[in-house]
Amino acid sequence: MITLPNEILGKGNERVCYLHPQDPEKIIKISYDREKGRSKQSDIEITYYKELQKRKNQKNLYKHLPRFYGEIETDKGKGMIVDLVKDFDGTVSKSFEYYMKRDGIKPYRDELEEYKQYFLDNLIIFNYGMMPKNILRRRLDENNAELVLIDGLGDVAFFKFPNKIPYFARKKILRRWIKFFNKYIKD
Repeated sequence: MITLPNEILGKGNERVCYLHPQDPEKIIKISYDREKGRSKQSDIEITYYKELQKRKNQKNLYKHLPRFYGEIETDKGKGMIVDLVKDFDGTVSKSFEYYMKRDGIKPYRDELEEYKQYFLDNLIIFNYGMMPKNILRRRLDENNAELVLIDGLGDVAFFKFPNKIPYFARKKILRRWIKFFNKYIKD
């Protein structure tokens, strides 16, 4: 069992993130509800990450996702270990929501298009938890950046078999992208 620090890096509706005390390049996501154990979203993400790890072509698989390193017992409950998303200068990446509020959408159209194409090319399903506050913008240098999904990976649908068929997976990704875009991005 690992003892987590008191300082929280971030929190959402179901989970809280702590810096991994033995590896400053990773975080541990823990459910708020210790009685229940892991949150539903953690279960979905862990299952989906394990499916992704089985894929043969993993060359660019983690370009827009933090890498998953497994589960761990902590003093605050069971958690999942993923990369800490950082900019080129070592600072923790800010949310896409921050950049949208600061600059509007126009400067990020190309990044959004690349992000959408990544999900389509890699057949990666995201759920309705994908929103600007759950996407970080990782600055690669002064002029280049990429979007990284930190919450909302995986499918909440009960019947997931169609996700295994590329044609149906792409259709689902496009439907969800359109909902995401119309709800949060369209200006």
